[in-house]
Amino acid sequence: MKTRFFKPESYVQLISCLLILLWVYAATSKLINYEQSRMQMMNQVFPDSINGILLWAVPLIELLISGLLLFHGTRKVGLFLSAILLFLFSGYVLLVMLNVFGRIPCSCGGIIAKLGWGQHLVFNLIFLGLALIGFMFYDKEGGGMGKDL
Repeated sequence: MKTRFFKPESYVQLISCLLILLWVYAATSKLINYEQSRMQMMNQVFPDSINGILLWAVPLIELLISGLLLFHGTRKVGLFLSAILLFLFSGYVLLVMLNVFGRIPCSCGGIIAKLGWGQHLVFNLIFLGLALIGFMFYDKEGGGMGKDL
């Protein structure tokens, strides 16, 4: 029997930890700096009524996904939802870069605000790739049967 240093389960757990850090940081940054987050959200290209909903929905969804990633029974759903959210965020950044909206809205808060739009897209795509890899590894050789984080 061949043993591997890293089993698929290890990759899934490592990727889940990285995604949890990303989502918890992003959500808490928005909630702690609420006024700044509100101003940035209201400057987005969507109608104010949608921006008002997104102001609360985005950090709550990020925290929900973090919770799903913590437990092996819900980790696969958390990886899938992470990929969807990162795909949506990446698509939005790409649309901004292509000047589809006719103006460039405020960027994200926290450390990510220091990135340019191109760097932000690369950052999102890296985490999107990680989420997809974690999702693919989840079922390989018991990859999803790991312990809770």
